[in-house]
Amino acid sequence: MDASTIFADLQAALKGELGAGYSTISSFIERQGRLLADQAAFLAEQRATGSLRDNDALFEHFLDGLKTNALNLTHHVAELTALTIEKTWNAVANVLWGAIRTIMSAAGVPAALLPATPPSV
Repeated sequence: MDASTIFADLQAALKGELGAGYSTISSFIERQGRLLADQAAFLAEQRATGSLRDNDALFEHFLDGLKTNALNLTHHVAELTALTIEKTWNAVANVLWGAIRTIMSAAGVPAALLPATPPSV
């Protein structure tokens, strides 16, 4: 196993995990963002011309719900981002550990001395 093979494997692992993570995060944001926008538009419409026009307490209640939903969205995006970073880290560690095992085995180190998974930190 040479450096260019290891580098190609690292690139593939990074592209795979980061691409999947980005896809998950962006589709989640798109779905939830549209729902938040619809919720905000509905509240604005009801405040301007509907049943919330003269009901300040109920309008504030629904506005608090919109704020909570927006905060929840940001928390979920942060959690999905952290998960993507962790999966990417693990993919890189696995590629590097696999390369180390291959090189060490080729050098004559017994397979029993090289665990299948990378050592945890």
